[in-house]
Amino acid sequence: MPFPILYALADLLYVVFFYVLKYRRKVVSQNMKNAFPNKSDKEIHVLIKQFYKHLSDITLETLKAVTISKKELQKRCKIADSEAARKYFADPNGAIVLTAHTGNWEWGGLIFGMETKNRPVQVVYLRIKNPMFNDLMKNLRTKFGNQAVHMENVFRESLKNRQLVSCFLADQTPQRHQIGYWADFLNQKTPFFNGPEKMAQKLKQNVYFVNIRKVKRGNYELDIDLVNDNPAEAAPNQIMESYARILDKAINNQPYNWLWSHRRWKHKFSMNNDQ
Repeated sequence: MPFPILYALADLLYVVFFYVLKYRRKVVSQNMKNAFPNKSDKEIHVLIKQFYKHLSDITLETLKAVTISKKELQKRCKIADSEAARKYFADPNGAIVLTAHTGNWEWGGLIFGMETKNRPVQVVYLRIKNPMFNDLMKNLRTKFGNQAVHMENVFRESLKNRQLVSCFLADQTPQRHQIGYWADFLNQKTPFFNGPEKMAQKLKQNVYFVNIRKVKRGNYELDIDLVNDNPAEAAPNQIMESYARILDKAINNQPYNWLWSHRRWKHKFSMNNDQ
């Protein structure tokens, strides 16, 4: 499907998501109000509409990823030059890469693996309940050479090959028994996995953050930041706290560009929670 037609359909999908189905409107609205308490109702409403337009775009872009060529993807999704990016690409060792549901994370994962030519990249995933959809997403994420590894097996695979780069969508909501750390994130206490931090410390691998920033419709840039280059000496929770701070800043810089329909705060913090 040519991109002009794809985005015309995305415009229609926006109408369906926002006006007809009102897809998770209450969740999105409450998430944004909690995250941006200083914004007016009018400002929140504008952000909500921007988010649903973005959601419609990335929904169809993800379907497009099934058939997109390397050349087309490289034209539409680029890695921004920075000191941290140069450090990452020059490093011959394995690394821990923390990403998030920003921009089009599926496109971002594909281009990141394509551009990391000197080391294999394993994309860490949680199993989707629907077997057909689970297989579809695994095939999509490994289309241009990435390896798809279940979270339970990622550390074992990294021990086998110390050059592996492990990519985590680290902003996902852990189950209550999986909560490793509570961070102050988007103006509220938020639970995070701490598995990536523990992995980095055991393997002594540098930790990077990759934000996928929307440049314009159908075009994205990946910003690479160094989170920690001495994880073995990091204080407990320091790495995940740094990740939460960097992601918070990225979301505030481009608020509509994150997955607000995610029920990110279904677990509530109490003083009895361990950190």
